[in-house]
Amino acid sequence: MGIDNLALWHYKKIIVFSLVKNKTFIIYMFINTETKKSYIYLIKWVTLAIISGILGSVIVKTFTLLLESINSIISSTNLPLVIWPIVGALLTGGIIYVIEPGAAGEGIPSYLRGLNQNKARLDLRETFFKYFAALFTLSTYGNGGIIGPLGRVISGVMSFIGDKLKFLRFTDFDRRTATICGMAATIGAVFHSAIGGGVFAVEIIQKTEMRYRDLFPAILSSTLAVYFCKLNNWPSFYSIKAVNEFMDLQMLFWVLLVALCAGFTGKLYIYLYNSIARLIKREQQKNRLFKVLIGSAIAAFFAWIINPQLLGTSKSIIVSIFKQDNSILIGNLEGLKPLFLILLILMIIKAFANCLTVGTGMSAGFTGPSVIIGLLLGMVFTNLLGIENNSANYYALLAAGFSAMLGSSINIPLAAAILTIETFGLQYSLAAGLAAIIGFQVNRHYTLYDYAQKSAKLFDNK
Repeated sequence: MGIDNLALWHYKKIIVFSLVKNKTFIIYMFINTETKKSYIYLIKWVTLAIISGILGSVIVKTFTLLLESINSIISSTNLPLVIWPIVGALLTGGIIYVIEPGAAGEGIPSYLRGLNQNKARLDLRETFFKYFAALFTLSTYGNGGIIGPLGRVISGVMSFIGDKLKFLRFTDFDRRTATICGMAATIGAVFHSAIGGGVFAVEIIQKTEMRYRDLFPAILSSTLAVYFCKLNNWPSFYSIKAVNEFMDLQMLFWVLLVALCAGFTGKLYIYLYNSIARLIKREQQKNRLFKVLIGSAIAAFFAWIINPQLLGTSKSIIVSIFKQDNSILIGNLEGLKPLFLILLILMIIKAFANCLTVGTGMSAGFTGPSVIIGLLLGMVFTNLLGIENNSANYYALLAAGFSAMLGSSINIPLAAAILTIETFGLQYSLAAGLAAIIGFQVNRHYTLYDYAQKSAKLFDNK
């Protein structure tokens, strides 16, 4: 290309760029203010959703891989599993909590306080140590779920990223959005629930007044997290597969009864946790190592005696329920009959071990255990009624227990219904919706996080 041609090409390029720029500016000038704001919000939401969706799914995947790898290493030692939660308590309470006391506990209360009190600023140091506190707790078979701790970690990372995007004119409110997107991406990646993940992240903050400005980006984030997981063939953490059929309408009464029982079970679950946390005086940092050691040891002992599958996240319990493998559920209770009595004992021990583990300060969550307790309750009724395994009626009662227990214990009826429908299938929407509402109404004024938030405020004031 000659010099004249090159100059001509540059000249044409400048003219085209100028025309495009001026045309865009003219179009922008004719858009009203509210529409401009909507477009700006949309651009920010999509940006945060992409970041949180990818980041959330990757962090969940790496955490679960580490969790499973450490579990495998521990299993290969042939040492009794009952000793490992004590090792985890030593590592967590003796090292991590000494360095960063804020890494203790469930995770979601910290998320709620950050949004409601600290302008969505979640401490990055606490976020970092929270990851390892949860990993040491759960990989050594401490009793709890992964959603609370990982939700706190990913929302903490997104809070930091939202703060660093101020050079792109992101505001404090956008940091709040980023934080919510982190929690939504966590739920989406763990359950593969595209809509439910977003609703969960918002409903748990303000169930009586959910705002579109919170809800829309949250759903975008959970949707992208699910898409990214599916794209990479990463399975959901909890494997739930139900038959593609509708329940019989005469099961409606039993669905309502399961939901009612789950509502009161959630109430007892909350009372148990609050009682243990008060008795242990969890809000006081004094003797924290001793508290986590004793709590982890007692919880591990009871779970190990009854059924070793109750240790840790208890994923195998869920697998056995959906594969109808009663041998895993029976555990060390071989001589005990009937089966529904064994299931009731499993529910009690799971709730007790989880409340004791978290109530003494170990880093684990309530969502996973709540799901397991709800599924076991549903299975109690299928056994009592003699319902055929692997039938739509069987899964309808499981779905009712799943949905009602989340609605009751965590007070997220809308998210509970959507999560259940997305994991079980649209055929179970009636059971999921009714159960979520009933479970919530039975226990609508109390959640598992009330005491944790209150005790955290006391600790902050010390």
